[in-house]
Amino acid sequence: MQTVDGCVQLMTTWSVLSSQNDLQAILQDLKVFTLEWGAKEMLQVSNSLQEVCMSEGTSARRRRVGAQLRQWRTGEGLTLQEVADRLEVSLATASRWETGSTKLSLDTYSRLADLYRVDGESRLYFERLCRDADEAGWWTRYGDVISHGFRDFIELESQAVGEFVFHTMVIPGLLQTAEYRRAVVLAQGAPDGTAQKADVVADMNSARQSILTRMSAPFGLHVVMQESVLLHEFEGQPHIMREQRRRLRELAERPNITIQIVPLRRSSHPGSNGDFTILTYDGGGATVYNELLTSSVMTNDPAEVGIYQVAMKALVSEVALSKDGSMRVLDQLIESVV
Repeated sequence: MQTVDGCVQLMTTWSVLSSQNDLQAILQDLKVFTLEWGAKEMLQVSNSLQEVCMSEGTSARRRRVGAQLRQWRTGEGLTLQEVADRLEVSLATASRWETGSTKLSLDTYSRLADLYRVDGESRLYFERLCRDADEAGWWTRYGDVISHGFRDFIELESQAVGEFVFHTMVIPGLLQTAEYRRAVVLAQGAPDGTAQKADVVADMNSARQSILTRMSAPFGLHVVMQESVLLHEFEGQPHIMREQRRRLRELAERPNITIQIVPLRRSSHPGSNGDFTILTYDGGGATVYNELLTSSVMTNDPAEVGIYQVAMKALVSEVALSKDGSMRVLDQLIESVV
């Protein structure tokens, strides 16, 4: 018989998806787990799953703490029921800790860290994350113009110390000029893509870029992009890309920013399946973010993250031009395009 613990594992994985629709579309998978359960087990898990599905306000930082707790627990070979018994709480409460659907007190975190034999920098890092999990960030001011999934990504980005970005169609947001960002929003042709919204999104993006000059915890950015991204122009507005290319050249001089270009002659490679972003954290671990047309997906699963990290290494060392070679290409474009 499949276990309650196994179902909670699924919930922890699902909790990084971007919308309630994504979660509710796979509720049928619960049948695999529940055919042999009694009423008690069904109630415990359904309550936790309902919270995951409905709590759009759940902090992405909470979910990241929860995912890490699960990794520590499974590393110790403990089931969720065993943890609940040792801490004298219900199974439903223990599952909410791992799905991030409830705030974890520092005392409970400390008890769990002791149980999982966690110490050192990792323990301190996640303690800070746990303490600040519900602190309102600057991004909350823009809740009406950014999706729930992108909001979660920005929240995790604020906790990261490094970011790798691979893009095939547009300049990554952290490197965009305000005018380029506005033009992208308008060019996408969304029903709500008004000039007013474009201005607000550009303002949001400028606020996001402050992480590049953060002093408290220096942030490193490594971007790999297709050369074709630099050739795209907005009809009737050639100055937008001209200024964007110059901005890229200026940013590439900063010690915490690396920009590499995949030349046009290189077609099939590990990034051919599309854009992706990898966030890395001071406390260890990483998050992969994929933005789609109408939704987005994030994962902290080590196995999945590892696949993207292999692709990243190949893009950096085998596919893209070196940093110096990339700057030569960019300089040529700046000089040749009037």
